[in-house]
Amino acid sequence: MDSSLKLSRVFLALALAALLAPAGLAAPATANTLDDPSKVNWNKVERDTCLVVKDGWGFKACNKGDRKGYWNVAFIGDSHMRQYFSPLDVLAFRYHWKVTYISKSACTVANHDLYPIKLHPDYSCRSWNRALEKHFAGNPKFDLIINSNSAFVSHANKQMAQAFKATVLSQTQRGSQWLVISDNPKPALGFENCITKWGKLAERACRLPYSKAMVPADILPRTVHQIPGVSVADFHPLFCPHECPAIINGVTVYRDYSHVSGDFARQLLPFIDAAIPARFKSKP
Repeated sequence: MDSSLKLSRVFLALALAALLAPAGLAAPATANTLDDPSKVNWNKVERDTCLVVKDGWGFKACNKGDRKGYWNVAFIGDSHMRQYFSPLDVLAFRYHWKVTYISKSACTVANHDLYPIKLHPDYSCRSWNRALEKHFAGNPKFDLIINSNSAFVSHANKQMAQAFKATVLSQTQRGSQWLVISDNPKPALGFENCITKWGKLAERACRLPYSKAMVPADILPRTVHQIPGVSVADFHPLFCPHECPAIINGVTVYRDYSHVSGDFARQLLPFIDAAIPARFKSKP
């Protein structure tokens, strides 16, 4: 296991008690209103995010963040990446990042030539990945690429993992750093009804064993974690301190059967911050 992955997991283990403390997490110090978590719409994860919808054709790359920033950063991935856009936007202004949003729903970032189309017959996703490669080739390298992918799409497929690895290598060999966020666990179907039924007891009653919440497994991070320039953010200890509850300290973890809620994304802000490579937190 590489040192960055070890450090990330050590930090998360040490910080877990803070997340689960009854008082909740204290918000980080803020520098301006754009860096103020209280000003963020934490549920704004699917709107105004420059996305291409599932089964939709086309490609979009939108400029966000600090337009005068000195780090060139990309947020790239499917809807499981977009669920982190709100906390990452806070960090973009905190650390002066020029940001490019690139996203297509239900589409794993993967080399289009290696994309296993027979196993995953989504031609619009293969086309989007071809356009992503052209965008990479036609523009200066990104200093940092932050990415996450739904395990419901990659589905622990080894061919998809190798196609993902090829794309990661194509950019780290240019000098980009790549931070991949391991996909989140999933709740039981009907978890909302369970929370309503059990009320204050829902945290104990509405949970899944880790072995079930992590199906399918996200094998993409471990496929690339030893590549120089790659780091992995693994927040699983925060989602699953013992088993994997649908509610933690009164905060509902999920907004549907697959995605993290805006409120829980806010709780993750300090941990996402800690996963950012240190060099991107100061002026070059």
